[in-house]
Amino acid sequence: MKPSPYTLLLLLLALLIQAACAASSQPPSQKVQRLPLQRSEVVLKSPAQYEKRALSYDSQTGLPSKSYDHKPRIEVVDEKAGKYAFKWIGYDGEEKIVEYQRADAIDVVISASVTKTPDGQYLYVYKVDNLPSSGTYLSRFIPQNFATDTKPVEVDGKATTIRDISSLKAFREAPSDGKPRSLEDIHIGQMSSDIQQFKDGNWINFATLPRFQPQVVPGRSFEVKLVSAAPPGLVGCRITGGEMTLQGVGEGIPSELDNLIPGYEELPRGYTVGPRDNLKVLTATEHAKYLLDLLPQMQKFGWITDASLRWYKQHLERNDFNAVLKRAEQDLKSEQITTEVFAMIQAMNH
Repeated sequence: MKPSPYTLLLLLLALLIQAACAASSQPPSQKVQRLPLQRSEVVLKSPAQYEKRALSYDSQTGLPSKSYDHKPRIEVVDEKAGKYAFKWIGYDGEEKIVEYQRADAIDVVISASVTKTPDGQYLYVYKVDNLPSSGTYLSRFIPQNFATDTKPVEVDGKATTIRDISSLKAFREAPSDGKPRSLEDIHIGQMSSDIQQFKDGNWINFATLPRFQPQVVPGRSFEVKLVSAAPPGLVGCRITGGEMTLQGVGEGIPSELDNLIPGYEELPRGYTVGPRDNLKVLTATEHAKYLLDLLPQMQKFGWITDASLRWYKQHLERNDFNAVLKRAEQDLKSEQITTEVFAMIQAMNH
């Protein structure tokens, strides 16, 4: 018995619906998306306990002979902007207020690209995007490197001179190029290795001065260019948001409040690529092993898709360098890897 035209129509509709449902259940094509730098987990709150403040001391015992309740406390002024007020009653009986700016009231995504110059150097270009969700402007960008010759050559579109970079350890004794400072509103300095957060490698601090205009407010970006003979590898980076200087009020901040001010651990932190001298001497096989070990971190940073990670893992383990180099060009165009991953893969050819 032949099915009726009505039955055939119902079967056709059912097949079409099934096909549509199957297509809609397929996950969308995955693309890379860099993650913002990680904010600190520092919590600012008033001291739960404190001693009264001494006004005078007994000459015999050295103990306070007269004291008063100075009521030290921390109040939120603008949580999104990271602004707080440190308050207490001063020695003169008047309320004292010191404004404090958190360093991490800022959301930033950093992207880095690397190209070879005609003279065989690597040119590193960093773009620091201050996201619209930020509460303040970008005030410092601090990338790490592990090369002795890392040289800033351009900051926010302006070429540097020797005088601009003379605070860096590698260029303190460099002969003058006869040119005056080019960057009057940006300071380039080196973070001290005595600071725990900056003890490894070299950290270059690009700090915008108060007169820097236009400020890198939410929605704007900041660009830095470096050159080095060292190939790109994974390095750290830090940033700060807002003005970090505390304004004095005629007397010191009580110790109960001063002890609550965070140190450099408050700076947002993340990773990028930068010069690494140790990569110069690696064979292609050793370089492949270096990349293999970094693949899980790259995935965590949003630099490589899940499918691409599996493919590169398989082919790097086989030392299939030509296939990896060819695939990297395709994956960069289709946004399966970021420019950071592409740069490190290309460096296998150094």
